[in-house]
Amino acid sequence: MNAFRKLLLAPLVMGVVSPLAGQAQSLDMGSVNRYQDQQDIDRMRAIEAQMGQVTSVSQFSDVQPTDWAYQALSNLVAKYGCVAGYPNGTFKGKQAMTRYEAAALLNACLDRVTEMTEQVKRLLKEFEKELAVLKAKVDGLEAKTAELAATQFSTTTKLKGQAVFWLGTAKFDGANKGTSPVANVGAGIYESAAFKSAVQTNAYSVTPGGASYSATGTPNGSVEAFTKAATWTGGSGSSAIGVVGQAGKTLGNYVGGGFVSPNLSVAGLRSNPGAPAGGTGVTGTYGFLNNALPAGTVVTSDLMGVMANTISSTSGAAPSIGGFVIDKKDMQNLVALGNASRAIKGGGLIRYSSDVATAPYSTFANKAAGGFTNAGTFTNPLDLSIAEYGTLSPLQQQNPTVKAAARKFLKDLIGGDVPIGEAVSFNYDIRLDLNTSFTGKDLLRTRLRVGNFGQSVWSGSPYPSLGAEVAFEEPSGANSMGVDRIFYQFPIGSNFTVTAGPRVRQDDMLAVWPSQYPADTILDFFTYAGAPGTYTSNLGAGAGIWWNQDGFSLSASYVAANGKSSYSGSTPGGATLGAGVAGLDAGGIANESSGGTGTVQLAYTAPNWNLTAAYAYSQSGGGYDGTSGLGYIPVGTPKATNPFAGLTQFDVNALAISGWWKPSNVSWVPSVSAGWGTNSYSAKKAAQIWGVEANQKGANAQSQSWYVGLQWADALIKGNTFGTAVGQPTFVTGNDGFLGTDESTFAWEIWYKFQVTDNISVTPAFFTVTNPAGSGSNSAYGGVLKTTFLF
Repeated sequence: MNAFRKLLLAPLVMGVVSPLAGQAQSLDMGSVNRYQDQQDIDRMRAIEAQMGQVTSVSQFSDVQPTDWAYQALSNLVAKYGCVAGYPNGTFKGKQAMTRYEAAALLNACLDRVTEMTEQVKRLLKEFEKELAVLKAKVDGLEAKTAELAATQFSTTTKLKGQAVFWLGTAKFDGANKGTSPVANVGAGIYESAAFKSAVQTNAYSVTPGGASYSATGTPNGSVEAFTKAATWTGGSGSSAIGVVGQAGKTLGNYVGGGFVSPNLSVAGLRSNPGAPAGGTGVTGTYGFLNNALPAGTVVTSDLMGVMANTISSTSGAAPSIGGFVIDKKDMQNLVALGNASRAIKGGGLIRYSSDVATAPYSTFANKAAGGFTNAGTFTNPLDLSIAEYGTLSPLQQQNPTVKAAARKFLKDLIGGDVPIGEAVSFNYDIRLDLNTSFTGKDLLRTRLRVGNFGQSVWSGSPYPSLGAEVAFEEPSGANSMGVDRIFYQFPIGSNFTVTAGPRVRQDDMLAVWPSQYPADTILDFFTYAGAPGTYTSNLGAGAGIWWNQDGFSLSASYVAANGKSSYSGSTPGGATLGAGVAGLDAGGIANESSGGTGTVQLAYTAPNWNLTAAYAYSQSGGGYDGTSGLGYIPVGTPKATNPFAGLTQFDVNALAISGWWKPSNVSWVPSVSAGWGTNSYSAKKAAQIWGVEANQKGANAQSQSWYVGLQWADALIKGNTFGTAVGQPTFVTGNDGFLGTDESTFAWEIWYKFQVTDNISVTPAFFTVTNPAGSGSNSAYGGVLKTTFLF
């Protein structure tokens, strides 16, 4: 702003009124200016421009230091000290000024003038026209100010909004498209809980003092081992299970631990495609396509891959075991487990029999101490395989070959088909920020948010790496508005800032964000500075503080996702928390159910570059109900979010190195942002399914991620931006749990942002993600058109 405008506007904002009225008024604009946002500033500039069009300064000759008016004004300044309206509060004598400047200075002195001298009267007469123009401009500015004040709902709060329209589609390719390694975690959780419940039941009912205890009918030993043997029966009842070396004793008092059926067997098998439901009257082994195999053929995993019959005996259903639907791969794994179990007992491989009417299959006798016997006979090699494993002693089950076969069987049961969305969808996201300041330096932010992405692939389901940053939907459903943020931020001294609130996000409490990329968001992964395990964006109750001086900054914060809950454990009434019972969810601040993330960040930021290191500790919290309670890594493969199949809570220790560089001036050289993160998981308890070890307590897993993003400002047209990024979303590189590791995954996006107006932008984009499931032989690609409105 030039010197004239500064001189003109300063006394106006101070409330100087025309001397034609004989006095000056005082209008305190501080409370308005203190909270002005960019839109208010733009309006003031527009008023200023209009004022400049009323009368050109060049129409008036300058007032020279030799003129009488100049000397008269100098005398007023010296006598009354009225220089507040002049730039920097000073009056430099012996320097020419415009007539407008002289009139404004006179106006600034009027409320200090105590007597109307002849000199003052002469000055009023001399600058009568200029003072009249000032009067008109003051009136216009006051009217505009009154209009602004009348149209805002608060003198301390500003409303800012963003609305995003998202039109896009994704396509999937590969032999394993539409599959996920954690598709059936819910069934696994329920089966695990059922077995644990059975162990507890048996501990009460068959232990001395229990209601069903039988001193002669129940063998002594591990309740868990006996419950497992009573579960893996192939369909035989518990009374058919005996203990090696304890003739006449059975597990008849033991309850099996299957959620759907307490005695595991394969349900829904039929002998061949031509057989009626149930296969009645048809000769041929159940589970095989036909009975053309010669009797005695060795049944291997490879043979099952060719001959397995996955058509159910019941229309509309499929073969299943416990709570899991099984496919050909599961049948192959089950036979492999049966053959490994027979081998450890010293028996040969399972052989085919074409006669199902006489139930020709029987388990190979186990003679090992601590082992079991099964008196049942079976009509197919799948139920036989279950029974073969069930007769092993605990020591035999730890044989590396047997253990690996059992884990592989469970791993593929947990994996399965998932729905994938390939239709074109049109979604929206709206954010309304209410920014309040009470001192001009503090901030109370309340964000309301609403969207409808819940049933789209952009929500990150079933593949988190395909999620979009704007993809939002309240848990209550589409088109439901909720409070997305509520926190208060204030400075302490000149170098410290504190942030706290009942709903604050991790990055709200960081002194710096270590990335210039992206100017417009597409895939969510590229908004985490390459390290979703560290920069988790955990949202909940929290507080943090940062220090910033001479480019260096240090931030520390804590946020609890479940901080709203008062229930940190089991209740006196026995309600199970975290599973929706009585509507209670475990949580609280700084306990094992908090779902907390603690973060420390150290950074140095120069004018055109930044280097940042950060560490985060994240805990899973609450009782796991199939959708919550995980350690918090938001973007990556399904295993990276859930390496232990949801069977145990776990903690994550994460480290990130990130930074950026940008050219000093806009040119063909892009800004460069990059980041890398590594994460270490630790299981908080041992877990099992049907007694088969899924992971030990303290089991570890590791994952990592990285990205590089390039961005060109003013690309082709001033105001437009072009960007592209490549990287690897978080993928598991090591895992002690039964799910194992991921195959590598890569993501790439490219976009161009058209800045249509200051408040409207349109961004077309293309992306591709290889192996989003982490299991190989699957990929996704797609395009979107994103339109953003700012208001």
